[in-house]
Amino acid sequence: MGGPAWPPSRFWQYWALAGMLVLTAAFWWGVEGYALTQSNFPRGQIADGLLRFTVLILTPALVIAWLAAGWLRRRVGETGYWQLLGIVAMIWAGGVLVTRMLVT
Repeated sequence: MGGPAWPPSRFWQYWALAGMLVLTAAFWWGVEGYALTQSNFPRGQIADGLLRFTVLILTPALVIAWLAAGWLRRRVGETGYWQLLGIVAMIWAGGVLVTRMLVT
């Protein structure tokens, strides 16, 4: 039978573990961010803009970077992919942290 190799390579094992964190964090911030945008809590224009940016731009970028693993792995290699995912995750986490500090 010509099915996929089992067990999957170390890269895909780490990718699945990273996915648990990425998808949980994205879902959490999607729900939390949406609730904050719908609340009547007073906030400034900068906080409101950063809130919308993190929910509408950074969160999908994080999920897309995780989903595009196979395509990116062929182009930048395994190390380059993990560096890219790490950079996107740090930018996302920083944006969320600053947003949370400004909004609440």
